[in-house]
Amino acid sequence: MEKKMTYKKKFFCLLGICLLIFSCGGKPEKTEMTVLIRMMDIQDLWFREKMKEFENENQVKINVATFDQVEDVREMIDLERKSGKTTIGLVKTAMEMVYPLAGQNYLIPLEDIIDSSQLERDLKEYLPEALKVGTIDNKVYYIPRKLETYLMFFLKSKVQDALNNWEKHGKRIDSILKQVNNYGLPKGYQLESDPQEWDYYDLVVLSYFWANSPYQGLTLPRVAHRGKRYAGTVNELVTRIYQLGGHKEDVLSMTTDPVIDCFQWESFFILNNLYHPGMWEQAFSGGNIWKAISQGEVFLCFLHQIDLFFVHGGSDPTMTGYLLDPEDMGVSIMPKGISLDLTEEGQPQREGGHFSNLYGWWWGIPVTSPDPELSYKLARFITSKENQIEECSRFGMYPVRNDVIDNLEQAFDAPWKQEIFRVSRLQFEKGTEATPQLTQWPQIGKNYLDAWYEISVDKKLLKRKEIAKSLDKYAQLNQTILSSAQAEE
Repeated sequence: MEKKMTYKKKFFCLLGICLLIFSCGGKPEKTEMTVLIRMMDIQDLWFREKMKEFENENQVKINVATFDQVEDVREMIDLERKSGKTTIGLVKTAMEMVYPLAGQNYLIPLEDIIDSSQLERDLKEYLPEALKVGTIDNKVYYIPRKLETYLMFFLKSKVQDALNNWEKHGKRIDSILKQVNNYGLPKGYQLESDPQEWDYYDLVVLSYFWANSPYQGLTLPRVAHRGKRYAGTVNELVTRIYQLGGHKEDVLSMTTDPVIDCFQWESFFILNNLYHPGMWEQAFSGGNIWKAISQGEVFLCFLHQIDLFFVHGGSDPTMTGYLLDPEDMGVSIMPKGISLDLTEEGQPQREGGHFSNLYGWWWGIPVTSPDPELSYKLARFITSKENQIEECSRFGMYPVRNDVIDNLEQAFDAPWKQEIFRVSRLQFEKGTEATPQLTQWPQIGKNYLDAWYEISVDKKLLKRKEIAKSLDKYAQLNQTILSSAQAEE
């Protein structure tokens, strides 16, 4: 009995010592959290420095892990959820994964983390179009990070050369067009001096003039878009469908006029040597186009804001630029889509608009977060006005905060930066549309790539019936993919 009392005394003594240690300032372990990102090397370094600031301010430990493919985020959360661990606290989410992650319960709705009145005040700081994407079934799941949309890049000096001299080639341009539309250039055609007024026929004139005029001893096509078998090329093709009056339903069906018009224009440009052959011969990615610009081989293309910052150079010591004369860089909204077919009166049979692709990234809080409130605080820290201005100014991100967009001159001192963001805002006003938000979208995107290489690159089909017939098999594949998805639901 005495022995047992001794053990009890020892136990309570040790317990008392432990309580004393903690009550006298013993430091509990820091909350540790992992953030999943994918960024360029220099942006990755910047981000990690910002994480150190957040660590110091909040006495926490933030680990930064990177993913390769945007789909990897779902798998990483899934693996951690199955293991029972809770370390992943914030994930950088690409547009195409916004719906799948939220819809499949990988994320926590923000209203389950933050008081509703506080959340409402916080969300008012962000652009409505960015918040809309991150709202699923009337619940906000994401804090916006950045938006992207294609703008038209061109060299001012080369455009001026075309404005002054294109009419020398007018008869030949009329001839190649007449072979397809039985008319030629639209009635009363003039190449507008304002790029914001351009349509697809203006691109024909510009590309023909440049492709048949020697520059630095070389005569070759000077207009390009991506051609690599990846999402970037799919986005460019879908953008053209939107410009030609199409919508998501047209994109998914792959049988309607806007889709046929898109492939007809692509075949026309390729058949008549108006596109840089590197698009398919070298499978141009965005980086390949930058290089072609630096080599004087591309005068006009379609780039995101971050691309334009890299091409111009100077916003970061490591970004040296791709232009001999950065002042020669011109930026405009996207061209207006109109049909290659004309009426007997020489007017387009079908007209679209100056639409562009909508893309972006968002911050989501996964169900694996060790501290959802801390995750939310971190997302707000990253997208604070100060950090948003700094990151956007260095890396060309389009801001998602109202207080930054409304004061571009105050936020960005360099006129060329202000111009990129001003034109970006104008493009959003003219219209942007995202690719369909489906988990099966990558499969449908592959159909577009296969169709482009078959119809436009290899066969160069121009007759609408032949294009429609070739598209039929891809349309059937799309329907099979969509039907399978509905069956699974």
